[in-house]
Amino acid sequence: MSVIRHWYAAAVLFTIVATTQASPPTLAIDSLPLAASCGAATPANGAALVLAGTGDLYQATMTREDWGGHFARYLFSGEGGASALAWDAGAILTGAPGRPPVPVPELRQIYTSVVQPDGALVMVPFTWPTLSLQQQALLNLEDGQGEQRLAYLRGDRSLEGTAFRQRSSVLGDAVHSTPVYAGPVEHRAVVYLGANDGMLHAFNASTGVEIFAYVPDALFPQLYHLSAAVYAHRAYVDGPANIGDALIGGEKKSILLSAMGGGVKGVFALDVTDPDNFAGGLGAVWEFTSRDDPMMGNVIAIPQIARVRVRRNVYRYFAIVPSGVNNYEDGGDGKGALFLLALDKPRTEGWKINSNYYRITTPIADKSLANALNAPVLLNDSDGALRYAYAGDLQGNLWRFDFSGNAPWSKAPGKPLFVARDAAGHRQPITQRPLLAFASVHGYMVLFGTGRLIEAADRGTATAVTQSYYAILDSLQTPPDVVTSRHQLAQRFLDGSGALLSISGARMDVDSKGWYLDFIETAERSVNAGLLADGAVLFNTVLPGADICSPTRSRSYALSALSGLPEGGLTAVLPGNEALVGLLLPFYAPAPVLLPQAVTSSARDALGRIVQENTYAMAQPGGAGPLTVVGRMKSIRRAGRLSWREVSNWRELHEAAK
Repeated sequence: MSVIRHWYAAAVLFTIVATTQASPPTLAIDSLPLAASCGAATPANGAALVLAGTGDLYQATMTREDWGGHFARYLFSGEGGASALAWDAGAILTGAPGRPPVPVPELRQIYTSVVQPDGALVMVPFTWPTLSLQQQALLNLEDGQGEQRLAYLRGDRSLEGTAFRQRSSVLGDAVHSTPVYAGPVEHRAVVYLGANDGMLHAFNASTGVEIFAYVPDALFPQLYHLSAAVYAHRAYVDGPANIGDALIGGEKKSILLSAMGGGVKGVFALDVTDPDNFAGGLGAVWEFTSRDDPMMGNVIAIPQIARVRVRRNVYRYFAIVPSGVNNYEDGGDGKGALFLLALDKPRTEGWKINSNYYRITTPIADKSLANALNAPVLLNDSDGALRYAYAGDLQGNLWRFDFSGNAPWSKAPGKPLFVARDAAGHRQPITQRPLLAFASVHGYMVLFGTGRLIEAADRGTATAVTQSYYAILDSLQTPPDVVTSRHQLAQRFLDGSGALLSISGARMDVDSKGWYLDFIETAERSVNAGLLADGAVLFNTVLPGADICSPTRSRSYALSALSGLPEGGLTAVLPGNEALVGLLLPFYAPAPVLLPQAVTSSARDALGRIVQENTYAMAQPGGAGPLTVVGRMKSIRRAGRLSWREVSNWRELHEAAK
C-alpha cells in the first residue's frame, strides 16, 4: 500500500410519510433562511464567511418583505466581535438619491453562456443582442418585454412599480450559497457570492464594488419570475461555492465551482484566475446539469477540486460533485452518485461519460426513503493525487470511494464503511461533509454528525429521531474494515439541560473503532460541518423552532477528535473555566470560528522539538452583533517538523501577517 500523506484541517470557517414506490419521495427544498423572522421587514441573516487570519466577517442579509439582498463586510474589533461596517455591496449596486449605483446597470460586466444540448457552450455578454433566440424567447413571454426584462435583471429600475416588481435592493438574497474569498496573489482580493437574483457575483473584497457577474444558462427558464409584480421567493444560484487551483492546458488556473442548490439540478465552473479580465480568460468553463446526466440532482453540498490519477503517471483535474437530492425525477434511479467532471474539457466539446466525466454510484438501501449523496472529504496520496473520498447520504450510510486504480473507477463501494443508526435502529441522515483526523498508525478518524434540515417539514419536532455525532476509524485496509454497529464504538454520555452540558465516558480500548455521542435535547441535530484545530473537533448543532416564526438556537461543542472527550491539550475557557460542551446559544450559528490570538513556545528539547501553546478567540456568527466572541480556547501541542499540514486558507493568513 502506498504511503498516505498526513493532512490536518486548519481552523477556518469558510429541509410525507413515504410508502414503498418505484422512486424515493421528492424533497421540497426549503428556500427560506433558517434564521428568518416572522416580521417581513426584519432583516434575516443568510450566508456568511469569516476570515481566520483577520476575523473580518462577510455577511449576507435579506428582508422577507421583498427579498432584497445585502452583502456587507464587517471589520473585526477584537473582544467585541465584528462591528465596524466597511461596505455593503447591495447598497453600492443599488445606489440612492444623489448616489448613483456603482457600476451603473449598462456598464456592469455580466455574462452568460449559450449551451448546446450536448453540453458544449460559448460564453457571451448578458445583453439582448448576444442571447440565443431560445434565451430571448424565455425572457419575452407573452408581453414581448424580454429586452426590458433583461435590463431589469441588469439593475435598471425605470419600470419598477409598474410593469415589474419593486425592489429595495438590486442584489438578490443569499440563503444557502456560501461566500468564497480569494486572496490577492497576482490580483486584488475578491469575494464571490451566489444570489437568488440569478447571478454569481464577484466583488472587490476591499471596496465591495462588483467586478463581474455570471448568469448560468440553466437558469433561463426561471429568470422571468424575478420581474413579476407578485413575486414568490425562489432559489437561483443558491448552493455552496468553492475555489481551487487546477492545471488546464499546462497552465495553472483558479477555478470557481458553484452548486445551484434548489435553483437547478447542477453545477457550473468559472475561470477566475484574473477576475478583472474574466472574459479574456477561459470565462465559463462548463455547466453540468440533469440534462447532461439524469442522476445529477439538486446539489446542496460544496463541490471540490482534486488531482486524480487516471492511469499510470497520467493525472487530470476534476470537480468532485455529489449527486445531491431529487436525482431520480429526470430518469435517475434514486442511487447516490459521485461525479468527476473534467476541468480540462474543451468548451466546444459535449459531455461524454467515461471520457470527460465519470460517475460512481452507490446502492440505495430503502426506496421508501429519500436519498442523496452529500459532500465528500478528500484524502490525498503521497503524490498529491486523490486516494479516498468519504461521503455520507440521507439514509445514514458512510461510503469510502477508492481512487487507487485507473479510470473509470466505475465499481461502486460494496458496503458502506458504517451505517448511522440510533439506539432503536432508525437510520440517521448524514447531510454534512465529514472531517478527517489523523490517528497515527491506526489510520484516520472520519468525523460527522447526523440530522437534516432540507424541507420546511424538517423543522418540526413531533417525530424527531435522536441524532448523534460519530468518529469512525478507517484503518485504510482494502477492502475496508467495516464498522458494523455502534456497539464497536466507545459511547460518550451527555447530561444536563442548561446553558452547558457535561460529558463522560470510559477511555477507548484497543478494540474500539471510534466513538459516538447521542444528543439529548429534542430535535437537536448536526447539519453543518465543524472544524479541526490542534487535535480538537469543534462543531455546532441546531435546535430549530417548530416553524419559521419560532426562534432557532444552537449548541456548541469542543472535544478531542480522537477520544470524544474534553481532554488532552485542549482547554475551552468560558466564564467559570468550564469545558465547552453543549454551550447553548440563543441564536442560530452554523459553525464556530477560531481567531488566532497568541502563540507561545518553550525552548527546544534535545530532539529539536518545542511545546507550543496556541490561544484562540472562540466566536460565533450571529447574536447581538454580526460576530459574537463567546470565550477562549487554548491548545498545547508539540511543534517542529512532525508532518505535512494543509492550510486551506493560506492566502488570507498570509495577508493578515503582512
